Amino acid sequence: MNFTATEFWNWFGDFSHRLSMNHIPDYLQDTLLAKLHEYDRRLYFLLSTNATPREFIVSADGNSAAFDSVDALVDAAPRLDDWTFISLKPPQGFAFTHSDGPISIDVSQLRFALTKSKETPPRFGVILYIPNIDFVLEHQSVDTAYTILETGVGERRCTDVIARLTVDDPPGDLTGHPSLPIARLSDWLASQTGG
Repeated sequence: MNFTATEFWNWFGDFSHRLSMNHIPDYLQDTLLAKLHEYDRRLYFLLSTNATPREFIVSADGNSAAFDSVDALVDAAPRLDDWTFISLKPPQGFAFTHSDGPISIDVSQLRFALTKSKETPPRFGVILYIPNIDFVLEHQSVDTAYTILETGVGERRCTDVIARLTVDDPPGDLTGHPSLPIARLSDWLASQTGG
């Protein structure tokens, strides 16, 4: 760590006026990431480009060992006009399309199945059923599935309760199949983990 939280936010306050509402050039994103890494190399960020106030989400990219660092940084954030600072990616539900290169997945149509560990608190294995999974894996990786889950249930919950993730093609016949629509995943996890 070269920067303290206060030093990072002082720098960000001076830098934030360069972040356009419509498009943020790669070189500015790279500059912001480099400065964030001076605070903690394990951290990343997401910026809104079409919301007021602007959102600056600090992420640990699923690394639970860095959650305290994210929380400490966001807790130290100043009040800046037109900015909201968020610790870890919040849950957004599954009504979205995941697009990346040649991959476009209507997430709302996906299905999942779970296995429960014997751990306390309970953690789960998730099987995410993605159509044309061989094509997805050829052009991406299981990271695509993790991104979908993390977006849907939020970074903290995804990391805290999902121990293992596998992907598969959906079954041809759903009769008697244990999978559920992905829209039910957040509620199902909450019912099993008490929150």
